[in-house]
Amino acid sequence: MEFLQKTAPSQDRSVQTDNPYLNAKEEWLERYGSYISRAAQWRAVAFVGLGLLALSLSGNVMQARQVKIVPYIVEVDKLGKVSNVARADQSASTPRNLIQSEIADAIVNWRTVTADTELQKQMIKRLSHIITGSAKGVLKQWFEENSPYEIAKSGKLVHVEIKGLPLPVSDSSYRVEWIETIRSHAGALLDQRSYEATATIQLQPPASDADIMTNPGGVYISALAASKIITNERN
Repeated sequence: MEFLQKTAPSQDRSVQTDNPYLNAKEEWLERYGSYISRAAQWRAVAFVGLGLLALSLSGNVMQARQVKIVPYIVEVDKLGKVSNVARADQSASTPRNLIQSEIADAIVNWRTVTADTELQKQMIKRLSHIITGSAKGVLKQWFEENSPYEIAKSGKLVHVEIKGLPLPVSDSSYRVEWIETIRSHAGALLDQRSYEATATIQLQPPASDADIMTNPGGVYISALAASKIITNERN
């Protein structure tokens, strides 16, 4: 008991005395603990900021990829002049006279043979802008067998006259008739023939600047079948 009583005070004194290691740790925690806490907070804020930046960039990329061009339907009169322009996304349907005009123009550009080589190229180019689907194959075969440039070189010119506005035979098909007058370069009448064709159309509003410039009406001929009309006219 005496030993315990003697030694106990010495142990209490050792705890109460300063421990350099503990003191150093406490001082380090006191001095740098707040720094570490603030650094952790800044890291959290930085990660949140990076996340928001990533979301913002993603939104900008998605917005940039979206089509910003507003499609329009251009309505023309019998003379081919623009009579009305309306937004395609707000229009209930494409005007019928626009479809009829596009089909008639396609026939003229397809069958006309002119001595003006540059004009001939422009007509074929305009035709290519409204042809799609199986109609491409039909016209490709036609031009391979009936090159307008070779026909013009042979001394023949072909004038196309549409008999009347193409008439609908179904919701997506129209029938059109025309007369082809064949003359020499001097203007002499060589032949005259009547033809008819059924054209199937597709409506696709323009979605780019190029589409607006080449096919503002969004009318495409996807199928085409033509034949000669047997009449009493000279063959």
